Amino acid sequence: MAAADAPCTAQLAPISLGQVGAFSGFLEPTLGGFRPGLAAWAAEVNARGGVQCHPIRLSQRDDGSDPARTTSAVKSLIQDQKVVAMVGADIPITISAYRAATAAAGVPTVGGDLTHPDWNRDPLLYPSGNVSLAGNTGAIKAMVQNTGLKKIGLIHCVEAEICGLLRDGLEEMAAKAGATLVSTQAASLTQTDYTSQCQNLKTAGAEIMFTALDTSGNQRFFKSCASIGFRPPSATSSIAVGPNTAADPNIQAASVYLSSSNPSYVNDSIAPVQAFLNAMKRYAPGARIDQSAMGGYSAGKLFEAGMAKVAAKARNGPVTTALIIEGMDSLKNDTIGGFSSVPLTFKPGGPHPTGDCYFITLINKQGLTDLTKGRPQCL
Repeated sequence: MAAADAPCTAQLAPISLGQVGAFSGFLEPTLGGFRPGLAAWAAEVNARGGVQCHPIRLSQRDDGSDPARTTSAVKSLIQDQKVVAMVGADIPITISAYRAATAAAGVPTVGGDLTHPDWNRDPLLYPSGNVSLAGNTGAIKAMVQNTGLKKIGLIHCVEAEICGLLRDGLEEMAAKAGATLVSTQAASLTQTDYTSQCQNLKTAGAEIMFTALDTSGNQRFFKSCASIGFRPPSATSSIAVGPNTAADPNIQAASVYLSSSNPSYVNDSIAPVQAFLNAMKRYAPGARIDQSAMGGYSAGKLFEAGMAKVAAKARNGPVTTALIIEGMDSLKNDTIGGFSSVPLTFKPGGPHPTGDCYFITLINKQGLTDLTKGRPQCL
């Protein structure tokens, strides 16, 4: 039996981990599941004796998508709670402030929302799957293949840097997926109505869409478009669509293709999803179950995988930041037991690029369907 899998004969010192995320405010309905997902993982692993016999002590902080609160939360976790790593960061809007605070302390982050390319660039960020730009291209490709439509429009938010990156990159992404960009519309996540953007897209000849909005923004957009008889099939990231949005009749009537770096949470026929659902049912009863919760749980599984690489050291002393980085940098071609769409290899000193494979979930009148059937597709 490998050291990493040997039964624990004694409980060792706790490992203090921190999590910062948008657990309140306008992004909570979109990404708030990261909090219960990671908490369920921590409870589950502690019931098994901890990570390499060290119980997990998890401290979670809400930043409300406010960069000042992000900085304060990170500093408090590192200085006051003595966390040795961050896990499951949910920071799509505050990533610049987050990176500055964690880099100043040399503390790594294991897994998170994976929306920004910085997840592939920063040596202290360890992504738990593919970063979203590649996956979003995959969602467009699946939509083009299924519908035969190729003229694509974009509506993007003005609040988040990632929305601007999608605006700047969508023409190339569309070309890779076999589509042609015909119109780009900017909008605010706080708008109550998007009829003017819908009309502009319709007039421009958009047959299909990519939406760079949050979950409630997506609902308002599809409602506005339906009011003028415009129901284009669309693509977006899976963590931008919460359970309420997935059940929205306007969303279902249009058909929406969702990309994700982790398996679709609706496919309970595969082992990773079964493990996630069982953990949520037992350790987070009543919590929402969606792709963001899967993201939080997957981040914990990535942390476990890294620590397994340094099991002998971990079982013979304290788990330090340096040991965690050593473990993460030892991962090679690891899919975390099927939780990642791409084999993960992290090299010492980074950065940590990931591949271009993804999972696709379809929302239509039949509900949610795992189009990739638990098997990643690649560009």
